[in-house]
Amino acid sequence: MRELDEIIRRRWDSDVVTASDPRRQSVQSIDLPFPYVAGAAPTSPDWYTTMFNWDTYFTNLALMVHGRFDLVRGHIENYLAMIERFGYMPNGNEVPLATRSQVPLFPDSILRYIDATGDDDLLVRSYPLLVREYTGYWLADHHATPTGLVTNRDLGDPTLDPRLAAEAETGLDWTTQFDGDITATNPVMTNAALVMYARVLAELADRLGRGGERAAWLADAAERSERIRQYCWSEKRGHFLDYNFVTGEHVSVLGATSYWAMLAGVATPEQARRMVEGLDLLLREHGLACTEESLPSPGLFELEYADLQWTYPAGWPPLHITACWALDRYGFSSESDRIAERILATIQRNYDVTGETYEKYNVVDGSLVLPNSRYGTITLHGWTSSTVVLLGRKLAQGVGIDELLTTVHK
Repeated sequence: MRELDEIIRRRWDSDVVTASDPRRQSVQSIDLPFPYVAGAAPTSPDWYTTMFNWDTYFTNLALMVHGRFDLVRGHIENYLAMIERFGYMPNGNEVPLATRSQVPLFPDSILRYIDATGDDDLLVRSYPLLVREYTGYWLADHHATPTGLVTNRDLGDPTLDPRLAAEAETGLDWTTQFDGDITATNPVMTNAALVMYARVLAELADRLGRGGERAAWLADAAERSERIRQYCWSEKRGHFLDYNFVTGEHVSVLGATSYWAMLAGVATPEQARRMVEGLDLLLREHGLACTEESLPSPGLFELEYADLQWTYPAGWPPLHITACWALDRYGFSSESDRIAERILATIQRNYDVTGETYEKYNVVDGSLVLPNSRYGTITLHGWTSSTVVLLGRKLAQGVGIDELLTTVHK
């Protein structure tokens, strides 16, 4: 892994995209004020030169480990510029993607950047814009549900069924996990990310001397955590499952995003223990599957099974990072290491053959061949590189991801 880590360090600059990049001419691009690392490999489709919302979060973490705070700062400036324009950071900087956002992990990297650099000017400027995004977009009426938890919805993509467009707001475009209609569910991943977002706002408020606002954000995080435990915990399955607030039942398919309840510190110690006992429901020889083995739910909408790329037997790098991180936070380091070892071996083995990293892998047989790959299994740097950097160093140094990231300094 050390050699591949060094290759990744050297190629960040070649992955940078600017407004004048000719590949941006093939998409309806939204110009951004700063260059950004899109994660597109030379053979990736032109549309993968987009600055995607949650992709960039994982890229930021690896960039900070590698000391590339210049690139992270540009990403943050772009994120804030998009909030100024839209009220939220869209799914990505393309016109067709601006009708929705994407699961809001990115603010955590803003706080980490400020921690590492002491950039007080960015602290002052970021806080009100992040408050605007959190309250004005994520807590807006179109996300609200009767449980007090949010759902995912799109604001009017003309090219997709509204249920598919809403599903794309999670980043899981598309999956069997939501039983076909995410707009009727309270997704664990989205609500867990909002718990983390509220805590970021609390920390920023504290540093600005706004104690009352800090307390309010922490109360918001605590209330959402309690509602996730109330509605999304399945005692029968021993996991957190997305909750269908229309039927009053959990969805039928377990996904790796269940572990986001641990990532956000929502799970009780006993719930975390139960989830670890059920890890083998998703863990396969070559990595962690996105979901249990599953087929689309009938009668909801017609969709070719080939389009459901966030579904078994696919394993996606970011869900390995979040699962390992979640397990580390609850002290399950051996289980976290087991996941990390398997996906890193899969990435390395395929790299040795092809000289490239990929956006997803078959974690059952370890290959690049997937029955549900939608547009094929494409080359990708981005969050796959971040998986190598974060999980590779985690294993090499024998530390959890939090410890790894808190040692980052400019």
